[in-house]
Amino acid sequence: MDIKLYKNHSEKNKINKSLTGEVEYSGTLRDETSVINPVVMIHATNLSLFNYAYIPEFHRYYYITDIVSVRNGLWRVSMSVDVLMSFKSGILDLNVILSDTETTGQSDYYAGDQWRSLVKSKTDIITFSNGLLNDGEYILITAGGLAV
Repeated sequence: MDIKLYKNHSEKNKINKSLTGEVEYSGTLRDETSVINPVVMIHATNLSLFNYAYIPEFHRYYYITDIVSVRNGLWRVSMSVDVLMSFKSGILDLNVILSDTETTGQSDYYAGDQWRSLVKSKTDIITFSNGLLNDGEYILITAGGLAV
């Protein structure tokens, strides 16, 4: 099994991550591990510079969540899947209704043959008093969708 380690300079909610310093390691998976949250052993001098990984066999990118020194030159690396980067081509190929809702200048609802008249075309931004959204996160809620 191969594993590529990187330094990720991007925020977690960004699809296309800025990755630098790629280093590749090869080995054999000897124990069972999760594809979503794998734990692997790596023989290396120092892994403290890395915070991101790609495992080609699993077809997924991962955030490195913990690095533990097992003994001299052997590290246990815990990871969790980065869904956005792992499935970015599928996400970027999605057809969406709007790309920019703030500057459309249209009425509140779309009408037309391909869309139901109840699809809203504006974004409501709500500030939460408990600190939600302070880090630039977005919550998307859809309701009342009808099959066409």
